Amino acid sequence: MNPNFIKSEIVDNILLITMHHPPTRNAISLDMLEEIEKELDVFESDPDLRVLVLTGSDPSFCSGANVKNMDEDNQKPKKQPPSTGRSPWDVLNEAWDDQKLQNKRPRDLIEGVRYLPLRLHNLQKPSIAAVNGSAIGLGMGIALSCDIRIASENAIFSEMFVRRGLIPADGSCWQLPRMIGLGNTLLLQYTGETINSEKAEKLGIVNKIIQHENLMEETLELASVIGNGATYSMSLIKRLVHKSLHVDFEESLSLAGPAQDLARQSYDHKEGVRAFIEKRFPKFVGH
Repeated sequence: MNPNFIKSEIVDNILLITMHHPPTRNAISLDMLEEIEKELDVFESDPDLRVLVLTGSDPSFCSGANVKNMDEDNQKPKKQPPSTGRSPWDVLNEAWDDQKLQNKRPRDLIEGVRYLPLRLHNLQKPSIAAVNGSAIGLGMGIALSCDIRIASENAIFSEMFVRRGLIPADGSCWQLPRMIGLGNTLLLQYTGETINSEKAEKLGIVNKIIQHENLMEETLELASVIGNGATYSMSLIKRLVHKSLHVDFEESLSLAGPAQDLARQSYDHKEGVRAFIEKRFPKFVGH
């Protein structure tokens, strides 16, 4: 199958995926999700591919989920809306209790395009979002799910969900408070405000802003630096950082012990030490 919704390119040890559906400003559909997932399968299984760069075709990074699909889905018969005599939290707690009774894995409860942020979050190799334009709704969640976010000066971000009568079901309720704090998260999610790259950088959503015409060149340069580094250690670092978000300082130090033992067993560790002794640049291989 020839991809219709993305473009992919291998640049040395970097996999570059470009979301490409100009009529919808690169909105995520199930078809696009399927194509991205196939590329990610290749990325994860190929030891020569060591960094992912994800971007969109100008002028948009990703405009979110496909609203046309939402409208078609809204025309289908639905359950009756919850009684207005009950509080939203009471109804939600009951829905969560019902969900628990299904005894399904969390992955099986994450339907459709909402799975892409989790897939990116769980990649064991470094990932960079090159945000070239608008990252709206789910598009912002996709950017947040990459390890690093490099933004064009043209980039804009919005938790637009509330303006469609929805909630951020893309993982950003977990990601944003850890990045920018509770108050800033709720402000963005209550208002659906659109922020520019400068404000996103100030909040801590974006790591760096680059002139638009230089975005891909400089992002690929960064990806090359990372990809030629000790990516096996980076995988261990990512796992340890994620685990440490849920534990205290002492337990984080305890978790670091086995991770360091694995790092010491790697070829890259031995190469790094040898290169230091021999006063040369190391040649890491990613294992």
